[in-house]
Amino acid sequence: MNSDQGNSILNEIAATEAALKSTYCRLETIEHKLKTENLSENKQKLLQQEVEEVRKLLKTHEDQLAHLRTHNRATFVFVVCLVFIIFAVYMLYILVKGDQF
Repeated sequence: MNSDQGNSILNEIAATEAALKSTYCRLETIEHKLKTENLSENKQKLLQQEVEEVRKLLKTHEDQLAHLRTHNRATFVFVVCLVFIIFAVYMLYILVKGDQF
């Protein structure tokens, strides 16, 4: 396993979380503008379309984040299993050889 890959996954998770937060803020701003400002019908339709696009983008970011977290979890499980195997092999070696090195 490449440690650079692990760092990149964590970086991707952080970047996706930041993008998700930014997109939520954008959605709140647009919805607030729709509710509070007196807009023409044309402007309201444009903002409604933008809300739909932002919601699609949110869904994409959430799906990507879920995938990255699943991948990160799988990597963690692999590392734990590897450490357990190394520990088990060491314990078997100690049992067979005893304390004599």
